[in-house]
Amino acid sequence: MLHEDKRRFMRMSVNTTATVTVLESGHKVKAKCQDLSATGMSLVVSEPVEVNTMIEVFIDSSGNAIPPLSVHAKVLRVTQDNEEEYIWGIEINQFN
Repeated sequence: MLHEDKRRFMRMSVNTTATVTVLESGHKVKAKCQDLSATGMSLVVSEPVEVNTMIEVFIDSSGNAIPPLSVHAKVLRVTQDNEEEYIWGIEINQFN
């Protein structure tokens, strides 16, 4: 059976470094943003987090022409990719 993606917004592959801050504790972790859409993103992180955790994601720009991306988001899904990596599926709640 074919998988039909029912997303309203197309995801773009970005593969860039991000800094994630857990809003409740202030804990920071480095991540790789795999893909990005208008309403969410997929992050590869070295540790798990609880679903529904509120986070801030910061992606710096490579130049002055494009501003950095800073969002508040909610973790919707966490899956273990391998022994050392987890994939967080997040929903963007607010652009900062």
